[in-house]
Amino acid sequence: MSTDISLQDYLAIRNVAFEWAESYDTKDWDRLQKCLASSIRLDFRSLQGALHENLSPEEYSAILIGMIGDKRLKTQHLLGGSQWERLSDGTVRVAYQIRVAHQRYVDESLQKVANKGHGHGVTTHWYRKIDEAWKLEGVAPRLEWDEYDIFGTLAPPQDEAIYEV
Repeated sequence: MSTDISLQDYLAIRNVAFEWAESYDTKDWDRLQKCLASSIRLDFRSLQGALHENLSPEEYSAILIGMIGDKRLKTQHLLGGSQWERLSDGTVRVAYQIRVAHQRYVDESLQKVANKGHGHGVTTHWYRKIDEAWKLEGVAPRLEWDEYDIFGTLAPPQDEAIYEV
């Protein structure tokens, strides 16, 4: 496993990873699209989803909007320790420990929690250097375990329990 990555490339990739996570959590889909390659692979099979190949940045964003785009759903995608592998010149794979907190509120006032669920695992990202800029070209989260009701929070039932904040 080659880990020979320049400090400049390492920092650029870390910045793309930050943009990816922060764009999810702020629901800034234009910001997300700027860090994506023109063709992205998204593997949500570990999250009861599907494998999507050759997505455009717009198609990738649309999937995320459908999943976490609701303004009543707050998230935090926290990337922890990571394992890096330089696959070739201009291609890097990084596996990050990840914790994702999800909390859905009853309405946009964000005063009463309807449901919550947190996921813990590893998300693998593939990066490619395109025209001297690093772009994200693949994402594959792997859920190891979860707390509360992660799948109910992502697609809550109509008769949710209400928790005071």
